[in-house]
Amino acid sequence: MFPVFTEGVAGGKQYNQKGSGTNALCLTRTPQFDNTAKPRYYGLLYGAEYYNIPGHHDHDVPCSVCLAPQFTTIMVPATLTCPPGWTPHYTGHLASQSKDYYATEYVCLDGSPEDDSSGVRSDDGLLFYPVITVCGSLPCPPYINGKVVTCVVCSK
Repeated sequence: MFPVFTEGVAGGKQYNQKGSGTNALCLTRTPQFDNTAKPRYYGLLYGAEYYNIPGHHDHDVPCSVCLAPQFTTIMVPATLTCPPGWTPHYTGHLASQSKDYYATEYVCLDGSPEDDSSGVRSDDGLLFYPVITVCGSLPCPPYINGKVVTCVVCSK
């Protein structure tokens, strides 16, 4: 494993907002602010929660950023194995915003998710939903309609 560069709590845009960023962020537990005045127009940053993840629904999401000098790290969706010559770091399930709300990026949630110690609330900020397959433009077979998509994070 690589050394952890920082640990924090996941955050991003609220699930039903059109604007703000689309990517999930790993936010520090010790934020620092300056004296910049609140502007007239702005984006918003919310904490993240698991949604429809068995045993973790509405729990806050911890995160970490690992230092991998001189390595390339990739997330490979729809598989649990890395390409030949690559080292696996964790397997899990693909997650994103719900199909019924504004888009976010796809992320690979660890197959054994942890809950952040800050608690269980239903503030509905950034929400991580499991992603399922839809046959049509996605070739079935080999894919199977309605299956939760797996993923693996690999480095080389």
